[in-house]
Amino acid sequence: MSSLLRSFYHNLKEPIIICDLIEGTFYQNKACKDVFGVLPQEKGLHALKKIGYKFYFDFCNLDSDNLVNSPFEEAINSKWVYTSYGIYQKNEREFLYFTIKAFSLKKYRIIYFYDYTKELECEKIFEENEKLKLQNQEFANTNSKAQNQAVKMALLNRISTSLSKTLDLNTLINGALKELSIIFGANRLYFAKRKDKNDFIVEYVYPQNINSEDKNLFYGDKTLDVLFKNEPYIVTTIKEHDKSKKPSKIQNTRIIIPLFRQEELYGIIIIFTSKKNVSDLEKELLVSISMQISNAIISASLFREVNRKKEELQKALDELKETQLQLINSEKMASLGQLIASVAHEINTPLASISANNEILKKLFLNIQKEIDSEIFDMFKDINEIDFEAIKRINNLVQSLKRFVRLDETIQQKANINKELDLTLEILRHKTKKGIEIIKNYTDDIEIECYPNMLNQVFLNILMNAIQSIEKEKEQNDKDYTGKITISTNADKNNFYIKIEDNGFGINENNKKKIFQAGFTTKKVGEGTGLGLAICKKIIEKHKGKITFDSKVNKTGKKTYFEIMIPILT
Repeated sequence: MSSLLRSFYHNLKEPIIICDLIEGTFYQNKACKDVFGVLPQEKGLHALKKIGYKFYFDFCNLDSDNLVNSPFEEAINSKWVYTSYGIYQKNEREFLYFTIKAFSLKKYRIIYFYDYTKELECEKIFEENEKLKLQNQEFANTNSKAQNQAVKMALLNRISTSLSKTLDLNTLINGALKELSIIFGANRLYFAKRKDKNDFIVEYVYPQNINSEDKNLFYGDKTLDVLFKNEPYIVTTIKEHDKSKKPSKIQNTRIIIPLFRQEELYGIIIIFTSKKNVSDLEKELLVSISMQISNAIISASLFREVNRKKEELQKALDELKETQLQLINSEKMASLGQLIASVAHEINTPLASISANNEILKKLFLNIQKEIDSEIFDMFKDINEIDFEAIKRINNLVQSLKRFVRLDETIQQKANINKELDLTLEILRHKTKKGIEIIKNYTDDIEIECYPNMLNQVFLNILMNAIQSIEKEKEQNDKDYTGKITISTNADKNNFYIKIEDNGFGINENNKKKIFQAGFTTKKVGEGTGLGLAICKKIIEKHKGKITFDSKVNKTGKKTYFEIMIPILT
């Protein structure tokens, strides 16, 4: 700046500051130094902030894009000719009123201050202004108290209503976050669950399209000390949390509300709002909300615990039922085995005598053949052969029964399923020989690893049900009716399949879902226990297999089938 121009500005009565925007330096004239004090030149334009901090707007011509700064800072930063009216607070009770004008001259920004303080009746204005401020403050406080009380009651009522409708913690907390967002005009809210002493993990964010900078939050002991007093922690900050590495571009008021589960700090709700001040009534509201949600957390936790115990009890009950089925089945088979062993012994003793006597009679008949009439001899011979076949039949039946209830199967063993099916059919021959046709569609003989005795129980149960279904159909069918049971076996590389189909009465549609439930039966009292198919399902599952069924009516009549799949172990 030329010395002539500087001399011109230096002697003016009004304060002037000339800023060199390129060099970052400034110049104060004498009047400026008298009013604002001498500013250190070595700090450059930063020294001017001492003036800017004490200025605030009285009126502005709105030629600025941003009115956040003081009128003095706007005068420097504006790119155009600038005019505003500003108030400068010189000390606690002394205020100066200036018209601030600024314009650019090449690389310089020239700011001119016109003092019109003396033109105002400062003392009168100050007193009236103070009275007005007090009246306004009293009115604002009264209005704020009324509004906050109404808002508090409405919010607590909404939250209380929400709590009474649900015990789901997710729904509860999301509802509370939504209400708090409305009250505080929040930019974002988090619910974070306490992980460790000072560490918290964000679990819910509102609105949901806002992401927290960190999922793991850290708050120091100072914050926790306030929270443990059941008070909200309120601070103006640019940080998400105490160890945040990405500070925000603007300041926010951060409000932290503690949520307790009995004596334990369960979690926190963090509110970020541009609201600068939080009133005492709002703090009371926050305390009330904290207590409401904390009580709800206790209820929700108890509800979850009850549900967890209920699930555990249900699981234990299911296991108990399964164990009961196994015990019933084991006891039944053990009793049956002992009974058959005893009966077989009792039958074998007289059967051996009859068989021996029959052989003796056969030899005697041959010796006296020439001495008796040929017709009588042929009659004795026929009787002897009939007895021989009867003895053979009884012996086969006893052996089949003994094989059927073999009790030494603690490990799997190789067995021919086709032969096991035939063994079961032999046991039921007295049931099927009259009026029921047995059709066998067996695959080639294949031996698989299994528990033969257990599979025989499955086959016996399904075949008995098929026989009883056919008998029921016969009772209700006046036309000529022939019962049929078709047994098919098949195998692929991995599995062996057994399908047992009948044309009996069928299974009611309503009963299909219950068919494998323990205790369910459609038979009369005393005729069935309802355990047969439930045990069958457990046996097939023990083989890592699967049992399915269907029952329907089509053009060819009624058909019910059970299909069993058993893995072929190698």
